[in-house]
Amino acid sequence: MKKQYNVNGFIPAHGGYRGLISFQKAEIIYDGTVYFCNRLFHKYDRTVSQMVQAARSGKQNIFMLKLTLKILLLLVFAENLGAQSLDSLIKEAMKNNPMLMSLGTRVRSAEFRVSGIDVLPAPTIGLELSNVPFNSLNYFSAPLSQNLTFSQMFHLGGKLEAMSNAEKMNVNLGQDNIDIYKVNLAANIKMIYYNLWLLNEKIALQKENILILNNLLSTMQNLYEANKLSQADILALKSEIATNETQIIVLENQIEPEKYKMNKLLGRNLGVEFVMNGDNKMMYEDGQKNDANEIRENLEHSPTIKKMNTMIEMNEKDMLANDKDRAPDLMLQGMLMRMPQGMIVTANNATMSGGSGKADYGYSLMASVTLPFAPWSKNKYDAKEQELEANIQSIESEKLDMQREMITAIRSAFAKKKTNEELKELYLTKLLPLYEQTRKSQISQYQNNMTNINSVIDAARMFQMQKMNYIMAVADYKMAEVEIEMMVGNGITK
Repeated sequence: MKKQYNVNGFIPAHGGYRGLISFQKAEIIYDGTVYFCNRLFHKYDRTVSQMVQAARSGKQNIFMLKLTLKILLLLVFAENLGAQSLDSLIKEAMKNNPMLMSLGTRVRSAEFRVSGIDVLPAPTIGLELSNVPFNSLNYFSAPLSQNLTFSQMFHLGGKLEAMSNAEKMNVNLGQDNIDIYKVNLAANIKMIYYNLWLLNEKIALQKENILILNNLLSTMQNLYEANKLSQADILALKSEIATNETQIIVLENQIEPEKYKMNKLLGRNLGVEFVMNGDNKMMYEDGQKNDANEIRENLEHSPTIKKMNTMIEMNEKDMLANDKDRAPDLMLQGMLMRMPQGMIVTANNATMSGGSGKADYGYSLMASVTLPFAPWSKNKYDAKEQELEANIQSIESEKLDMQREMITAIRSAFAKKKTNEELKELYLTKLLPLYEQTRKSQISQYQNNMTNINSVIDAARMFQMQKMNYIMAVADYKMAEVEIEMMVGNGITK
């Protein structure tokens, strides 16, 4: 086999970055920077080394810059692939939540139970051997008669339909439980999502403040090296930066438990990571403008109230079924008889007593009814009716109390929503612009040696605090909407 040789060597020639226009321009900038520094700055000035090193980095790291940009684009693209919106999380939970699956299985179980009620009870069949002599084991010829019986019970007065209708209410009750759980599930996911958004916004705010302080620190370093600034100012600013970094660690540790809660509701493995959608537009949108009285009128559509109505209706159906039980049941029975020694006519029949008669056949029919209205049985149905009436009264009182409680909670949630809506507007249009202007003014005055570093730090803290209050108002506004949804369902406030 002929050997293959690479004329260019084991590692072929590659690279060629010096031929790039970007590298050639960076080299011109580097040469210009060196000339500029040598002409205008002292040879041992720290500024010279910083500027020359920066220009050299720009010349030598063209390839690394391109590689870094590719990696960043890949990471951003991958993050967007894994990002999930609030709606997609709710849909995933509705599909995979284990408790919701369990409730659905219970409804199907109730449906199967209903299908087994509206049928006749099982018939009975029996075999009787009568008057067999003790001294004979011949069960074919020795018995006086061999009787085959068949009996069937019939419920009269529409009992089966009444019992079926009462049992169907358990299906409706199970569906109401599913509706209630769905509303609470969506609300809990929203609350966790909003809380995660709030924590991420707080972290972003801390990082923004650190960036501003670091830029200011960079300027102060130059002034300090020129002996125009005291070391105390540098240390005060570094301490403020460290404080913000500490807050970031605390906030990041609070995110982890929230993600575990979210994964539990989504039916995922608890350790699975997920990324929130970076679109914040949804958080700053206002919800529907519903009046509290309008919400009150729609309380009957609340899953919780609907469940109580179903429970009342179920007890009413049980009362109807109980009344149907007062009607008698009919039992029909047929008997086929075989008499090996012949038909019995009289006690003096010689054929029977002699045992020389031929086998004969006959049949009998019987009908019987139950008597549920008998004095010793009537109290059973009266007591059941009183029990169901008491249950209905109890549920109606509980429903009234629940409505009053929900109305109070709705008004409280609307007050909270309105307050935070006004706060959002106030922070956005007045407070934040004023505090931001104050912060910038303090930084400018400090750079002109007109104020001290503590005033700058205080101004930065106040701006950060007001911005924190703003995002808290945004989150509380959304939380108030969720509280209303939990009480009245998803059909009122989206």
